[in-house]
Amino acid sequence: MATSVETSGAGAPSPPGVTTGTGTGTGTGTDGLFSPRYLAVTIGIIISVLLTAFEAMAVSTAMPVAVADLHGLPYYSLAFSSYLTLSLLGMVLAGQRSDARGPRLPYLGGIALFGAGLLAAGTATSMAQFVLGRAVQGLGGGMVIVSLFVLVGRAYPERLHSKAFSALASCWVLPGIIGPFVSGLLTERASWRWVFLGVAACIVLPLAFIARALRGLPDLPRPQAATSSGAAPGVDAARLRTVRVRAALTALGAGLFQFGSQRLDWIGALLVPLALALLVYSVPKLLPRGLFRAGRGLPTVVALRGLMAATYFGIEAFIPLMLVQERGLSPMTAGLSLAGAAVSWAFAAWSINRPFLRSRLTQAAVVRLGAGLATVALLGAVAAISPRSPQWTAAAAMFLAAGGMGLIWPNVSVLTLELSEPGDQGANSASLQVADGLGSTLSIAVAGALYHALHTSAAADRPVFVLIYGLFIVVGFAGWLIAPRVRVR
Repeated sequence: MATSVETSGAGAPSPPGVTTGTGTGTGTGTDGLFSPRYLAVTIGIIISVLLTAFEAMAVSTAMPVAVADLHGLPYYSLAFSSYLTLSLLGMVLAGQRSDARGPRLPYLGGIALFGAGLLAAGTATSMAQFVLGRAVQGLGGGMVIVSLFVLVGRAYPERLHSKAFSALASCWVLPGIIGPFVSGLLTERASWRWVFLGVAACIVLPLAFIARALRGLPDLPRPQAATSSGAAPGVDAARLRTVRVRAALTALGAGLFQFGSQRLDWIGALLVPLALALLVYSVPKLLPRGLFRAGRGLPTVVALRGLMAATYFGIEAFIPLMLVQERGLSPMTAGLSLAGAAVSWAFAAWSINRPFLRSRLTQAAVVRLGAGLATVALLGAVAAISPRSPQWTAAAAMFLAAGGMGLIWPNVSVLTLELSEPGDQGANSASLQVADGLGSTLSIAVAGALYHALHTSAAADRPVFVLIYGLFIVVGFAGWLIAPRVRVR
C-alpha cells in the first residue's frame, strides 16, 4: 500500500502485534495468536468483537421494550434494519480505504461513529431519534467489521487466519451467555437505555491495544504511490468513485425499502418500487461478478453468506418478539432463548480446526453441512410458535441453527481471503459483509412488512410468524443447494 502518515515508513521496524508483510508474517512457525508478536493486535480485536457481540445480543432482548416505550411497534423491524442499512455504506467505504491506505482510519472512525450512535439511541425520546441512532451505529459498525477483516489478513500469517476467525467466533460465547440476562435485567430493573449507554462507555477499551498495532501496519508493496483520490495504482479512480456512489444508492435503496414496506398507503406503494429499482441498479457493482448465477469460488462464497444471513438473522430478530407476544414470556426470559446460540456457534467454529473434521471433510463439505443443519434446525422455530410446544423449543432450535452457522462463517471468511489478492482483501471483505448486511436488511424489512400488514393483536399473530419463518427457511435451503460451489474446481 502507498506510504502515508497512517502507516510505518519503509524499513521501519514492526511494533509488537503486527507482521512485516501482508498476512505472511516473519515470526516463527510456532507463533500463535497470543504469542508476544501478535498479542496486542489479538487482544484489541477480541475486545472489539466482544463489545459488538454484547451489543448485538443485548439489543435483541431490549428491543421489544424500547420500541414499545417509544410508541414505535409498527416500526419494530426498522430499529434493526436501519443499523444494517447504513452498515452497507460503511462496509464499502472501509473496504476501499483499507485497500488504498490501510485499516487504521476506517477502524478508528468506525469506533467513533458506533459510540455516537449508541449515545443517540440510548438517549432517544422519539422513535425517529432511536432509528437515527441505530443508523449511525450501523455506519460505524460496518466500517469496524471490514477493517478488522483486513487487519486479520494483514497482521497474521496465512496459517493463523482460520484460527483467528474461529477465535473471533468464540468471542460471542460470553456475551451470548450473559448478554441477554444482563440486558433483560437492566430493562426490567432499570431502563432499556442502559443497554446502549453501557456499551458506549466501554468503546475506548480496545483502542488501548489496537491503535499502536494499526499504526504500525506496513504498506503493501506498490510500484508507485496512490493517487490523490486514494485510488490504488492501476485502479481507475473514477471506478472507485462509481463504487462509492453505488454504495450510497444501495444504502438509500435499502432504507427506502424498509420505510416504504412498513406503510400501507400510497407513499409505500411509491417507495417500494423506487427502492427496488435503486437496488437492482446499484447492488451488482458491489458484489463479485457471477454471484447471481452462483459462479464457482468467490461469487458463491459471497452469495452463500448473504442467503444464510437472511435466513438466520431474519428469524433471530423476531424470536424475542414472538416469545413475548405469543408465549407470554418476560423480556429477560425471551432473551435467554438466544443465549445458548452463541455458545453453539462458537463451539462449531472452534471444531472446524480440529483434526477430526479437517481430516474427514473438505471446506465445501463443512459449509454445506452447516447450511443444512441451520436450515433444518430452524424448523424448530416454527414449532416454537405453537402454545403446545415446550417453552424451550425456540432455544433448542436457535442452539442447533447457530451450530450450523458456526461451521459456515469462519470458512467463508477464510475462503474470501484465500481467493483475494493482497490489494483486494478490503474490497472482497466488503463484498462479503455487504452480502451479509443486505441479506439481513432485506429479510428483516420483508418480515417487518409482513408483520405490519398482517398484525392484529397480541397472542393472535401465530400465522404471521409461521409465514415469516417459513419464508426464510426456503432461503436457507437455497444456500444449502449452492454450498458445494464455494470451491473452484
